[in-house]
Amino acid sequence: MKKTIQILVGIIAFAFLIVIIKKNFFAVENNYEKGIEFINKKEFEKSIQYLKIADFQKYPEAYFALGEAYLRTDQYDKALNNFIKTYELNVLNSNDDNYSYLVNMIGVLYLYKDVKKSRFFLEKAHKLGNLNSKNNLQILDSLEQVQKNAPDINQ
Repeated sequence: MKKTIQILVGIIAFAFLIVIIKKNFFAVENNYEKGIEFINKKEFEKSIQYLKIADFQKYPEAYFALGEAYLRTDQYDKALNNFIKTYELNVLNSNDDNYSYLVNMIGVLYLYKDVKKSRFFLEKAHKLGNLNSKNNLQILDSLEQVQKNAPDINQ
């Protein structure tokens, strides 16, 4: 009888634990807000955990936040993918400072992948008034010059 009660109490405690975990961690509507909280605290790894499972239908701006968190953790390909998704979905208002930042960062992240795409986004960011884009365009010009003058190893 005593053993049965212990097992029953253990099962009830386990069920409560599952409810608490499910409510606090898997509540999709809270994941975006929690991710933003962790970004504001500069806890980017934690923010990624929440933003990856955010409701992107309800919070499409989560792509931008997730891109920023990936950028801050040196996961550049994932940052680029999320920034491109933000750009393609027109999540940000084009008059917003975050929009020129987004366009500039896409250009920067394309620097070593696709020079033409990099130039497209950096020039667009410059037209939008992004202050960093001018320097980034100069870096791109230098990179293109180096590539142009590099010996062809296939000869």
